[in-house]
Amino acid sequence: MIASSRALRNGRNFHTYGILLQSTGSFVFPKKELTKSKFIFDKNTQTVEQIIKNPSKFDDSNIIINGWLDKKPKKIGKNLVFATLRDTNGDTIQLVDSESLLKNRNAEDVLQIKGKLSAKRKAAFSDDNVDEYEIKLNQINVLNASNEKPAQLKDQKISGVYPPEYRVLQLRLRSQQLLLKRKNEVSKLLRSTLDKENFVEIETPTLFKPTPEGAREFLVPTRSGKFYALTQSPQQYKQMLIAGGVSRYFQLARCFRDEDMRKDRQPEFTQLDLEMGFANGEDVMQLIQNLIYETWSKFAPLSNKQLMTLDASGKLKVVTSGNDIYRMTYKDALTKYGIDKPDLRAPDLKIMSLREFNVHSYQNLDFPIFEVIIVRNAVKSKEDYENNWGKLLQRDDYSNRVPIGVPILSDADQTNWFDSFSEIATFENPIMLNKALRLQKGDIVFGSSREPDSHIFENPTPLGRLRQLILDTPKGGELFYQTKNDVAAWVIDFPLFSPVVSENNKMTSYPEYNTKLCSTHHPFTMVKLDDYDKLKEHPLQVKGQHYDFVMNGVELGGGSTRVHDPELQDFIFENILKISNAKELFGHLLDALAMGTPPHAGFAIGFERMCAMLFDRQSIRDVLAFPKSVSGVDLVVKSPAFVEEGVLKPYNIKYLSGGKNCD
Repeated sequence: MIASSRALRNGRNFHTYGILLQSTGSFVFPKKELTKSKFIFDKNTQTVEQIIKNPSKFDDSNIIINGWLDKKPKKIGKNLVFATLRDTNGDTIQLVDSESLLKNRNAEDVLQIKGKLSAKRKAAFSDDNVDEYEIKLNQINVLNASNEKPAQLKDQKISGVYPPEYRVLQLRLRSQQLLLKRKNEVSKLLRSTLDKENFVEIETPTLFKPTPEGAREFLVPTRSGKFYALTQSPQQYKQMLIAGGVSRYFQLARCFRDEDMRKDRQPEFTQLDLEMGFANGEDVMQLIQNLIYETWSKFAPLSNKQLMTLDASGKLKVVTSGNDIYRMTYKDALTKYGIDKPDLRAPDLKIMSLREFNVHSYQNLDFPIFEVIIVRNAVKSKEDYENNWGKLLQRDDYSNRVPIGVPILSDADQTNWFDSFSEIATFENPIMLNKALRLQKGDIVFGSSREPDSHIFENPTPLGRLRQLILDTPKGGELFYQTKNDVAAWVIDFPLFSPVVSENNKMTSYPEYNTKLCSTHHPFTMVKLDDYDKLKEHPLQVKGQHYDFVMNGVELGGGSTRVHDPELQDFIFENILKISNAKELFGHLLDALAMGTPPHAGFAIGFERMCAMLFDRQSIRDVLAFPKSVSGVDLVVKSPAFVEEGVLKPYNIKYLSGGKNCD
């Protein structure tokens, strides 16, 4: 019999069918009785919660609980040891050992304990507090002993933050268990709600083919020399489901995008994906509003939060029904807040265009608007400005140009502040401007240029990015946040197409666009009918039937009315987006549309993003069992990993340099 090369290298020769297993290494075969004891245990068990809620039920009877030793047992006297057991729900109870059963036991040992419930002396008259009871042990079964690592990481357990490679220990924390359980409850509510609306849950394939949908894809090689792509979203499959007669589809879909990491982004994630046949965007928006309202009504109070939005005058108000969600146009979002996903918890921190005061930016004629953000009563001295505000103008924090900041610290600053902007803008009537702005000592003026209102494609604008940075600081949050609740709004009327930034753009000042166009969201979005005639000659002036649901400065989800006309869809592929091989890439979809696909619209919600907001967490990594690091690495299992060149050979792939040659 031939043993594996790896086994031979390890000095072992593994055989089967009764032939003796031999070893020349340090391998020790586990003792049979010790191993057997780990697999034999009582199935009739209780939890701490069950016991404490009804303690009289367990008088004079043996209690059996499965769990972990929460910390190393503590010797109190010669024959007395105290310990704490943490059960499968994360609840704890004190153990009293007078028979040396816990001798030499470690924190995080897995035990099944048996014993008698008793009230602690100091609380003998209380019967409703978990801290008032203890279990006197008479038997334990060690189902698996822990090594010393959990004890060495006891400080991390207290802080609740473990090194990523010890994620399994962090998952045992009650707080982490609660997040995962609540996330499961959210998914059940979503499924139940959509079931009542006659949606059908359908799984679509994960292995797709490479198509230009926007994000960079993960490619999967095959032995034929061709490649799959992991799905960025089920977009095309769900449209084909509508073509196939499924009128209402949804799934909690796993999606994959090879993008740069940030706190609300992972290379693999889940989205609540849905599509409705014989429907338009209004139908979908109404459904999503109701879904969000129901979800927040049930779960947000657990984090002491409410769902809020803006009223018609732009003031914060509590959402009392799904119909309350405020709608904001893309133009308003970019001109007032400098970004298409504004954080409306600070609704009054707005950007002001100075065009009505005949102020114009002249540095780049394609960016003629000069605009400012004024931070009132925020600075006391030059040093205060540099320490708290000047650091927000670091070059690395901006894609293109950096705004200019001017602290108002003197009488001269109040009247001549605009001199600091003379290199980028002209001020024709500064006296009238000063009267309107009414700057006071302690204010700060931040200014920059942007594109005209009708063609804003730089997103965020420099001041939009600055606004994000301001709100990320403790000082900015203190000054401008008006609520700790979640504030939602729809953003609508996006440009259907955007110019592509030139690859030669050095990102030092202004974005440089080439003549090519791309879809602002994806190529399957329908044009607004009022703009239809502009498609042929002026596609950059066209608005699309897309809608984003924005909350706390994050795009929680987005959707659109789809193009269900095959001729129009083909025109967009070929004539506007200039996709030369559109038939090869999208022929399956065009064929489906040509065979009688009804009007349809859909939406997708970032499920982890939604849960992170519901549970008041700063990162979606907190609501994932095994998140990737900021560099996209799973530090628990050490993926991604190199593959032996021998494994790659059938796929006609080899490393160019720096590869891995495994023997």
